[in-house]
Amino acid sequence: MKKVAVVIVAMVFISVLTSCGAAETVSGESTSTPSTTTTVQAAIQRVLEVPREFEASANTPQFFQDALKEKEPLLVMFYADDAISQEVMESVDELFQNEKYAGVVNFLLLEMNGEDEITELARDFAVGYIPFTAVVDRDGTVIFEKAGFVDAEVREQALYSAVND
Repeated sequence: MKKVAVVIVAMVFISVLTSCGAAETVSGESTSTPSTTTTVQAAIQRVLEVPREFEASANTPQFFQDALKEKEPLLVMFYADDAISQEVMESVDELFQNEKYAGVVNFLLLEMNGEDEITELARDFAVGYIPFTAVVDRDGTVIFEKAGFVDAEVREQALYSAVND
């Protein structure tokens, strides 16, 4: 049911983008800018396919590439300075403090503050809403991702799967 809702939202989003400038008229001829539509469609398709291999772009920050090379599971969270993000951050902090994940999981908590590196990584994950949480296993496979509030038990279950794969 959730995938159907995501697909419907994605289709509406694509149709809005298409009607808001994805086709332009130059000298009376209609030209299409498929890069915008294609990029959005590719990002939406990637989000719908979990588990999926993380696809680094040419602009993927070095700190993230280095974290992937360590071959430890990653909990990646994009957040902002808002109430929902703060609530999620508190539950992530509990996981961070948990001894069973110490030295076994890398936690990347990334505030969406306009920094280019963080923005580029957010594009790689197709982040459309924050907070956004992803779990990447040792092999670089995204095994969980979700925008918005994530229940602590769900997040821990995804992290447990990454640690015990």
